[in-house]
Amino acid sequence: MAAIPDGSPPRAVLLGVPKIGYTLHMCPFPGSLYACMQYLGDPCDYDYLMGVTGAAFRRLWQRDDGGNVDLMYLAPEPERRAFAALGYTYRVVPNSDRQAMLHAIKASITTGKPVLAFGIIGPPECGIITGYERDGAVLHGYSYFQDATLPGYYEQDEWFEQLSRGCPYGLILIGDRLARPSEHDTLADTLEWAIDLWRMPVRNNHASGQAAYAGWAAGMEVDADYPADNHEMLATRVMIHGDQTVMLGERRSAASYLRRMAIVAPEVSSELEAAAGCYDAVVACENQIWHWGESMGPEVGQALIDPALRHQIAASIRAAAAHEGRAVEHLEHALTALRVPASAI
Repeated sequence: MAAIPDGSPPRAVLLGVPKIGYTLHMCPFPGSLYACMQYLGDPCDYDYLMGVTGAAFRRLWQRDDGGNVDLMYLAPEPERRAFAALGYTYRVVPNSDRQAMLHAIKASITTGKPVLAFGIIGPPECGIITGYERDGAVLHGYSYFQDATLPGYYEQDEWFEQLSRGCPYGLILIGDRLARPSEHDTLADTLEWAIDLWRMPVRNNHASGQAAYAGWAAGMEVDADYPADNHEMLATRVMIHGDQTVMLGERRSAASYLRRMAIVAPEVSSELEAAAGCYDAVVACENQIWHWGESMGPEVGQALIDPALRHQIAASIRAAAAHEGRAVEHLEHALTALRVPASAI
């Protein structure tokens, strides 16, 4: 195991890393990477990251998983695709070795680069390490799950002992800057990935894409899963329904990404614009699927006890799935056109 970098100071904190959080960007990995790129002076568009990673197109569903929304169920594809699109190397560090993690954190921070970290505070979602003190006993940074009253960075001691380990990574280190590929060059692979996310029915022990929509809708109609006297089960159902609705709302990023690509790739602009319109229609179903604003409290579970409401919601979920199916057909047409050899045109 490599030693802690020689000469690293006992305290180093990067100032001015942009804040992250659900009020800014809903998806932790693209949101955290977006903030890091802003800090490094090589900014990118959040919706572009949502597109190329597949975050804007994903849907995973499992009946009892309160964390269906976690993008890292798709690892290693989101990070591989993100860094390829941005033109950077990167390195992952597992969460099993404190010394290796600390070595990597110190090496990155002392060269002026924030670190993408998973599960430092809260669930194993992505956040940012912006520094350390007491020779690494305390970490500084941002988490999507930190105390909302904090005006700036968290300060977390005993971080390794409290680390959430549901993600296969502990850290992702931002590496060397290479040439950033054109957005046109990334488009075909991204469309292929978006289509795969819809068509493949099972992924990482979860229903995926079209099959996940079907599971979500059917699950809403199982009366036994919404018992009035079981508050714990109702809370789980609320979390699952909320996560699915978040992924529905993230189709806004899909529409934005595709409209951006329609300008970049005029040869398939009509198909991309049509797909974007279908994703707009998906998002428009949100008000019929989630009725409670930003609340995910017990009142939501009490409302979902009502079978009539849940059956109405299930019908709207199926309507959203139909819109998304039409969107994917347009993506397939665009991909076919992009993959036609120039000599055949």
